[in-house]
Amino acid sequence: MANTLRTYLKELEDNINIIQREVDPLTQIGDLCSQSKKTIIFENIKGYPAWKICDLLVRDRKTQAKVLKTTPDKVVSDLARKIAKGKGAVTLVDTGPVKEKIIKGKEADLTKIPFCVHSPGDAGPYLGSGMCIVKDPETGIHNVAMHRMQIKSKDHMAFHLNSPHNAAVYLKYQKLNKSMPMAVVIGHHPCYEIAAAYSGNHEGFSEHEMVGSLLDEMISLVKCETVDLEVPAEAEIVLEGEVPPNVLEDEGPFGEGMLYYSQPGKRPIFKVHAITMRHDAIFRHLNATPFTDHQCLIGLPFEVRLFTQLKKAFNLHDIYAPPWGVMMIVIIQMTAQTEQQVRDALLATLFSPPFSSKIVIAVDEDIDIYDSQDLFYAIATRVNPATDIVIIDGTSGFPMDPSTKQIYPSEIFRVSSKIGIDATKAPLMRGEERKRFERVNPKGWGRSFLKDFLGKLEH
Repeated sequence: MANTLRTYLKELEDNINIIQREVDPLTQIGDLCSQSKKTIIFENIKGYPAWKICDLLVRDRKTQAKVLKTTPDKVVSDLARKIAKGKGAVTLVDTGPVKEKIIKGKEADLTKIPFCVHSPGDAGPYLGSGMCIVKDPETGIHNVAMHRMQIKSKDHMAFHLNSPHNAAVYLKYQKLNKSMPMAVVIGHHPCYEIAAAYSGNHEGFSEHEMVGSLLDEMISLVKCETVDLEVPAEAEIVLEGEVPPNVLEDEGPFGEGMLYYSQPGKRPIFKVHAITMRHDAIFRHLNATPFTDHQCLIGLPFEVRLFTQLKKAFNLHDIYAPPWGVMMIVIIQMTAQTEQQVRDALLATLFSPPFSSKIVIAVDEDIDIYDSQDLFYAIATRVNPATDIVIIDGTSGFPMDPSTKQIYPSEIFRVSSKIGIDATKAPLMRGEERKRFERVNPKGWGRSFLKDFLGKLEH
């Protein structure tokens, strides 16, 4: 059986908050998503009978491990290995579940879908989970990326074209003065979303084929009804349409993943010609507020690219860009022979594409990099500020970091500074000194587990 959104939700059924009370997608769902610590499903949507909405599919390492069929400590390394496999298998089929309902023309009404308002200052309802499929007019290769999309009317949206790959395709259609066909997929197995969020090089094949490698299965595609594109047959919803050349509309403001409002601007529009969907489609929502799938889907591909690069030069165990660090904090877990290796690793991370890292912290394997309490313990007891902190001024800043200085008139180029923190123990070459940092753990550590003592008493 193919891996889909539904098969994944079934795997998580013991770790889902199911909300049966009526909720308003315009006023309540945004905050409820941020409050939940589990995957969440809303079963009673105000104004949208028979619809279900889900969110928080990949918000932590535990759920990401479920997605990738691995363990939490192996998420980054296993994802890096699977992406390195390259092109997976795809096949074109005649039909699939996403064709159970086909709505065309004036009947293809976006207002019939329960799009949500993410933040109170947003310009309106937004689609954050849409995987936008376009095709290069020169090579014929598809590319899939996720863009925030503001619902403007029954038949069109304005969207922020932030993917370099999709933007390059859009520019080619602009030069041809032709509309760019586009299909927007809503809801599938999270491996599709991870692939869509990956901005690394995959020359010669599409994210469809990347998903084939991530899932290690044949991916079934179907042709769209109104545009020359292929979409996953097992998806929940597909919006078909086109992006006309040289047509821009106001888009924004929008509460972005950095937890600040992005500035409104003139951006491309997407005209909808058809909607295909399952007869009982589940709407996959992706809220941008703290701290949800939004930060993780940006961070996970970023972690993989860093891991792949650093692993070649250092004894690297794991890497973590915590959601609460919104891609600007990176933690590297490594074992070093010398202090110089740690400094080299810090600098390599700070200046690795996409250059968003502002604070990098290096720790040893005995520190749980997913526990901020453990992380600050390492900083408190293993950092001499005079020798273990490096600050570099006058560097390129992350465009979405409001603390950086903008280089006018550009919105993209910013000036910032960076900091590297060596919170590792003394290196291996100084073995006697390293022994001083052996941690004190309680008696029974690793052998006695509280959960085993909390069960019902046997009679």
